[in-house]
Amino acid sequence: MSKNQTMSQGARSAENVCLAGSVQGAQTLGGFDSASVDAPDDSAVSTALHPLRLLGMGLFVAWLCCVHIPSIFCGESTVLRSVASMGMRVGDIGMFVIMALIASRLGPLSSQRAMGNVLVAATTALTAVLGYVLVPADANATLVFVAGIASALGGAYLFCLWAEIYCQLGTMQMVVYGGGSCVAAWATYCLISTMTHNYSVAATALLPVLSLACAWASFRIVAPERPVPRVAVEFRIPWKIVGIMALAGFASGISGLFANIGEGMSAIHRIWATAVAGGALMYAAFHGEKSFDLRKLAQVCLVAAIAAYAFTPLAFAGLGAVVSFLTKLAYVWFTVFALAMLANVAFRFEIPSLRMFAIARASSEGAILAGVLVRDGLRALGVVSDAFALSVVAGVGLLLVGVSVLIWSSEESVNADWGAAGIDLESGQRAVGQRERLLARCSVLREQFGLTERETELLALIAQGKTRAEIERELFLSQNTVKTHARHLYAKLGVHSKDEVQRLVV
Repeated sequence: MSKNQTMSQGARSAENVCLAGSVQGAQTLGGFDSASVDAPDDSAVSTALHPLRLLGMGLFVAWLCCVHIPSIFCGESTVLRSVASMGMRVGDIGMFVIMALIASRLGPLSSQRAMGNVLVAATTALTAVLGYVLVPADANATLVFVAGIASALGGAYLFCLWAEIYCQLGTMQMVVYGGGSCVAAWATYCLISTMTHNYSVAATALLPVLSLACAWASFRIVAPERPVPRVAVEFRIPWKIVGIMALAGFASGISGLFANIGEGMSAIHRIWATAVAGGALMYAAFHGEKSFDLRKLAQVCLVAAIAAYAFTPLAFAGLGAVVSFLTKLAYVWFTVFALAMLANVAFRFEIPSLRMFAIARASSEGAILAGVLVRDGLRALGVVSDAFALSVVAGVGLLLVGVSVLIWSSEESVNADWGAAGIDLESGQRAVGQRERLLARCSVLREQFGLTERETELLALIAQGKTRAEIERELFLSQNTVKTHARHLYAKLGVHSKDEVQRLVV
């Protein structure tokens, strides 16, 4: 593992707190110095988990899926439901493009509460209108399409707002809350799917406003993103990640082509794939030997994608659902990986999150829409009804997977830079911020003293003056586990107090 990889994997877990000025003054470790400690128990979960706040992302993901499931939303009005769905996709992409273009004027979305409240309230209202009035009443298709576009605007805002929140979290918090949100989305879908139509539409329509309420509550425990005043620094977009997300999105959009799996089954497969991914994340986070390696997500994605295309020629032999689910699983896994990489880049290099995430999401959703259009066109032409045609599809899919692997492996410092570090406009040199300096110093000390990744995480947090209780909440570890890791860290560094640790890092 390279130093850059180590830095992003281990030291990245320092919370996004203002690091301007000197590190906090001398503080003794107190409880860290206790000689009587129990054996480490990395599975111990801190009581600081805030499910009603940070897991609100799951409500948003559930809304994204439920509005595309006929048994939950809009009943059996197939044609108009498809029109509404297409309108939502177009509105989603358009809103992301707009936010990307005006990101520098908007600043952090957390500072645009009035706009967010209006957009999300409109999304809730229009979701209800589509489900209760327009589609069931066979309204004019143009009106349904426009309503679909407008209903998606608040959803795009919510996505970028939650992205801002997750960019402020440490690696462990990001993985735990991200995985928990995936499971919460599935649980919400399961609950809504048991309701009759009138109640399921109402529940689906309420999801965006409930998610927004959770987001605002989350800012009580997560520092909002700080505006970046450095106009002399250019922040580039990590186009490699964006490109791979587009390829994965296209594969996801076209996945319904593989067999007649029923209307809405693609969205159902997506929510179940989300649950599998979320459960695996939670398990890996709490049962990993040292710390969670985000690159494992890409490896799982690769296996799922290869399996999906390997089974594609057999889709019409009863394996269509399997192919669709595997494709969705590969897409969800890679989306989680890519978004985690973007959050890592935004945190480490102090990059404003809005423009980067809006562009990434617009590319992904645009590719999904392209895949859906290609799928529908090929279905209309009837060119995918035999094994030969599906073999061609499988070959093209495997080729796209190969291209994605080449793009990913071409990044020398995977999980660290991705070409997004700030560039000084006057000198043309890489602009190194305060947070990157701190993390780089922690990486150097890791190599020098042979620290584990968990110890490096702890070092970065202590360097910021975090208390033991704050570290327990940050890493989801028990008191005794933190004390044990701190004792080992101090022994390796040859120090005896938090003050000495801070001086060593600074």
